[in-house]
Amino acid sequence: MKETNCPNCQSKKYKIVVDVSKESDIYLDYLKFNYKNMNRFYAHCDSCSLVYRTPILDKNEKELLYQHFRDVEFRKENKWEYFKRITSLPPAESENYQRCLFLEKYLGKEGEILDVGSGGGVFLYSFKEHFPGWKMLGIEPTKGFADVAKENGINVVYGYLEEGTFDKKFDLVTLNHVLEHVEDFKKMLSMLKGYLKKEGLLYLEVPSAKDIGYFPPSHERFMCQHEIIFSKDVLEDILDKLGYSIAASEEFISIRKKNNLAIIAKSL
Repeated sequence: MKETNCPNCQSKKYKIVVDVSKESDIYLDYLKFNYKNMNRFYAHCDSCSLVYRTPILDKNEKELLYQHFRDVEFRKENKWEYFKRITSLPPAESENYQRCLFLEKYLGKEGEILDVGSGGGVFLYSFKEHFPGWKMLGIEPTKGFADVAKENGINVVYGYLEEGTFDKKFDLVTLNHVLEHVEDFKKMLSMLKGYLKKEGLLYLEVPSAKDIGYFPPSHERFMCQHEIIFSKDVLEDILDKLGYSIAASEEFISIRKKNNLAIIAKSL
């Protein structure tokens, strides 16, 4: 694990807002990482107000985490059971259905979507039912998840998204609970502009900073996989400085009773 400064402005000045030094981390435990004597916390940057975690997993450790992120021994269900459970939820209990309802106001009947960090393809599965005229493509760094999606008729490529991974542009690019896992999130957001058509939309959903004080430090939201906790104002400001305009922005409590932030942005 490695120490980090603010990944937005590189400032070293902060105040601690969530101290998790004494808390267990089920992800680190499962991967048998030795972390018990580490000072681990979420810092509020004095300069730009971003909330970020330190220390964070290094590149190799993060690769290992996402190789095992959905192991049956860890999650107590295999990837196929997970897919069936999530896609069988009735609309009133489905967060993916709620995302589609939110997007419905901004999308036409036809288009092409790229879903980044698709997991087992459960969002695209709901999207396909809601928007049958759209062509779909996803990318996912956990191989077993990409395989499950393909077996259920969802085109999800195994790997990480980089410049040139796909030689086409999309009407909609979605990241559902992905950006908070990305250390260099500004590089990611800049790169995504290259995948958007002229009038294309970027949809981001992330945990909200309103979870600070809402959940105890022992909560799963404050474990190692979450490197950034965005507030509405901070994320909107970052997008603005990267050349996006905000089409819609909403903070809400999800079906699973967590604080989330959803933003639809357009590349200028």
